[in-house]
Amino acid sequence: MNKKTQLALMFLLIHLAISIYFWFSEALLRGGYDLAIDGFVVARALMIIYTLHLLGKLGEFIIKNKKD
Repeated sequence: MNKKTQLALMFLLIHLAISIYFWFSEALLRGGYDLAIDGFVVARALMIIYTLHLLGKLGEFIIKNKKD
């Protein structure tokens, strides 16, 4: 692997780790608001979609590098 490939993979894995952290933690939920749960559900759904997108990109990246 060359340096550009390693850098791209590192950034992809960092983004994946951050999105999985927000997916499983309650860091997006702030206390004191009764209606915050609705926004939390939407934010968690968006993080799930983003994580699945990143997993797809990671799989594509791995398959592309195995061909070369």
